Amino acid sequence: MDSTLDSIFLRVPFGARMRPRQDSDRSVPKQVGVIEGRVEHGDRRGRELGFPTANLVLGDESVSDGVWAGLVRLPDGATHGAAVSVGRRATFYGRDGIRLLEAHLLDFSGDLYGQWLLVRLDHRIRPQRRFTDVKALVQQMHQDIAAARLWLHANARPQVSDGIADQP
Repeated sequence: MDSTLDSIFLRVPFGARMRPRQDSDRSVPKQVGVIEGRVEHGDRRGRELGFPTANLVLGDESVSDGVWAGLVRLPDGATHGAAVSVGRRATFYGRDGIRLLEAHLLDFSGDLYGQWLLVRLDHRIRPQRRFTDVKALVQQMHQDIAAARLWLHANARPQVSDGIADQP
């Protein structure tokens, strides 16, 4: 990454980095920016539920919790649409879970452990919430992925230039 591009990133704890939001209305989460980090091993719960994710560990002050539609740029330059969850996985850990960005890459199959990803959060689908059981969570995940696909189909341009996916 060149030094000009690197200088626009804010460092956040645990090695992930985030580009600051450019819009002036901070009361409503919109396009947050680009978060980058190394894919860490998680609980493998997403895979067990049928939704494998690439996990980036976040600090507390980096991004708003919620479920997002976004784009993920892989080290080889390929860009994939994604349904992205940011939060503590309250259904399983309450408030005590580690804050993660969990990106479910749409139509992707492969091993991303240890790879450096850029994740762009474009559209907040919903806030995080705790589910009463795994069945309700899985039903909601299907709805979130469908909502992410719809939004990405209508709005996202997956071209990549200068290391950051272009804005829609």
